[in-house]
Amino acid sequence: MSVVALRGVEEEERTGDELAEGTASAATESVASPASFVSLAAPGKLIEVSGGAAAARLTTAVALVRQAQLEGETTVWIQPAGGPLFPPDLADSGVDLDALIVIHIPEDRGPAGIARAAELLLRSGGYGLCVLDLSAPPPPRADASDKIPAGDRHVPEGMAVRTCPRGLHGSAWQARLAGLARAHGCRVVVLTRRSAQRDSLGPMVGLRLQPRRERRGAGLFAVRPDVLKHKGAAPRLAASELRRGPWGLA
Repeated sequence: MSVVALRGVEEEERTGDELAEGTASAATESVASPASFVSLAAPGKLIEVSGGAAAARLTTAVALVRQAQLEGETTVWIQPAGGPLFPPDLADSGVDLDALIVIHIPEDRGPAGIARAAELLLRSGGYGLCVLDLSAPPPPRADASDKIPAGDRHVPEGMAVRTCPRGLHGSAWQARLAGLARAHGCRVVVLTRRSAQRDSLGPMVGLRLQPRRERRGAGLFAVRPDVLKHKGAAPRLAASELRRGPWGLA
């Protein structure tokens, strides 16, 4: 989705009684007042942007790319080969395509290949933001023929043998990425399909956002990121932002 207004689409009006109660503590105000999710996603964090098919994961990640570019940072996006990025939509959202590096990881490398590529790039210290798209649907379950030992299978001459994508296990890879984010002061953004009812990727995640998309008119949507986790900070609400859908979306 493209940015049409970098502001909240809803503002609560305070009545006279509410103004009279404005002497509440600063801590209470920090919990109640919405903040831009971009400001919550400070450099040096491992950030998870999660949600199912109806979530606005890409919209949220693209906004973070745009913010990093405004700060003069080089950005990189790592996705499976044939991933969902569409350059015209990125350009329409204000992303400088010349300053965005997109890396396609072969399907058989799986999420482990994406994480490994991110680690190698971040070790250079040359990137201010790195997006890892781990939100691709899981591969189909193996059928009975896949249980046959490879040596007993008959493979016709000239036919390639595909291996199963390698998954990610444990939290060591997250610890490495989080450490690199802190060491180089960069944002590491991981896109997942986890629902709000499931735990975050792991304890190394400093901020977890679950953006929800709500239709507000013909081609207009409000993106409302729910802050599910904000390590080491007081609870905050993220302000909604109004977005225009891709051209042709009614």
